[in-house]
Amino acid sequence: MIRSTSHALLVSLCVFMGCNIGIDLMALVVFEREMWRPVVLFILGVSVFVGAPMTLIMTLSMMRSTKLTEELQILLNRDRLTDAATRHFFFERMEAEPNARGVVLMIDIDHFKSINDAYGHLAGDSVIRSVAQVLSGVAAPDDIVCRFGGEEFLIFLNARGRDDGLAIAERMRLEVERNTFDIAGKIAGETVTVTVSIGGALKTDAIEINRAIADADAALYRAKAAGRNATLFAPLLESQAA
Repeated sequence: MIRSTSHALLVSLCVFMGCNIGIDLMALVVFEREMWRPVVLFILGVSVFVGAPMTLIMTLSMMRSTKLTEELQILLNRDRLTDAATRHFFFERMEAEPNARGVVLMIDIDHFKSINDAYGHLAGDSVIRSVAQVLSGVAAPDDIVCRFGGEEFLIFLNARGRDDGLAIAERMRLEVERNTFDIAGKIAGETVTVTVSIGGALKTDAIEINRAIADADAALYRAKAAGRNATLFAPLLESQAA
């Protein structure tokens, strides 16, 4: 990502080493108003100073290809490992609908480090991918299933109340628990069973999404402290019950 302080079409930056003059590079630029713009960077020339890194002089042009635009949009919106939504997509959607009501779930794969240690990181990636598929299979089409980072997922259950949210979260937990996941382990065809811990919180028109996420995260940590493989929700306030 490149951050521009103006809408000028000419930028100079010291980032790409070993690139050739006359090639195009895909990039994402954040302009001064924090708006993402897909662009093509065309290298015009290279200037090298003694004791200084290589500086590339490039012009910015809007995407010349619909295909390139679509590829960049996919990179922004879809997690490459799981095909779940990215954090960027999640927060963009929630910012577009600040008064959305529903349930926020924070989900963490239990004892994930032990899976990596025992079977390797490729096996860990396979487990993350499979868990994402299970969660997405339970979620409704208008829900958002997001890979929040590592082995953690963030889900928004659209237009759901606390009871519905708790029931859906429990379905997700049980579906993960009853599945056996194929892994790229040391033995061909080897499988592993995993569990998840889930924390939930209500998101109302009076509660900002970051607050709901923090409440769900706190509930998640309580679920893990209680022994894992559990679903716990943040306490329901009187104002939320009304």
